[in-house]
Amino acid sequence: MDEALWGNHTRAPWYLARRLRGAGLELQWAGTTQTARARRGEPTARITGPPGELLLYLFGRPSAAHVEVTGPAAAVEAVRRARFGL
Repeated sequence: MDEALWGNHTRAPWYLARRLRGAGLELQWAGTTQTARARRGEPTARITGPPGELLLYLFGRPSAAHVEVTGPAAAVEAVRRARFGL
């Protein structure tokens, strides 16, 4: 299941982060070395979690998702302000 969900992140990651402004974004599958660049830019934030949780976050359910958002403060704030999924 996780492999199938991760495929959604790698086919069109730019689409998942289309509402993010002012920062780059990387997605990382927790516990693995697999990452996907969802948006180019500096500074860059990283959202780490299992594939299903990453999708919850990116489709507008950040309070329900068990993920970690890391990176420079400006990038983390840009990710938190982004209205994913709308």
